[in-house]
Amino acid sequence: MAMTENQTRGRRVDRLARALTEVGAPWVLNIVSSLFLGVYLESIAWGIFVAMISGGLPMAFILFEIWRSRIGDHHVTEHRERHLLIVVILAIVLAGLVIQICANAPAELIAFTAAGFATLLAIGIITSVVRWKVSVHTAVSAGITVILMLAVSPIWVLALACTPAIGWSRVRLGDHTTGQVIVGAFVGAVIAGGTYTLFT
Repeated sequence: MAMTENQTRGRRVDRLARALTEVGAPWVLNIVSSLFLGVYLESIAWGIFVAMISGGLPMAFILFEIWRSRIGDHHVTEHRERHLLIVVILAIVLAGLVIQICANAPAELIAFTAAGFATLLAIGIITSVVRWKVSVHTAVSAGITVILMLAVSPIWVLALACTPAIGWSRVRLGDHTTGQVIVGAFVGAVIAGGTYTLFT
């Protein structure tokens, strides 16, 4: 049976939502922004290091857990699957932060890592204590945008438009409620921005 015009349009919208969700995934944004800051600060090696601890290793762990059938998908949409994952990623990021401090990495990249750690810690508290699946996608998107505004140029405020688009995709796909993406964006912007400012 041929699809109706509304069904065809709906599938196209779903494809757009999936594309935005993938492009705006936390591990993707963390890797891209870390490498960008590394180039901007003329410290590519440290940029690569931060990309590894903030995006590469966390995603590797997620894929390993998927292989072990302990996580259902790479966006970790099930609330109960997020608890251990957050603890592991916090440990990875904290270890990386200690290495950066001890090895005198650029202050901006140390602050970037500290901001990521603080944001994930806040999300972890909301996830495990409040038992609410706040959006990591929008938290990372908003947090990174605020950091780039502080570290590079205020013109990066324009990138804030990406956060509601990513949030819409998460709601459209049924992975979060509108409240969860809004709170995620607020937590990311405030915690990441505040922590980055403290460390610089």
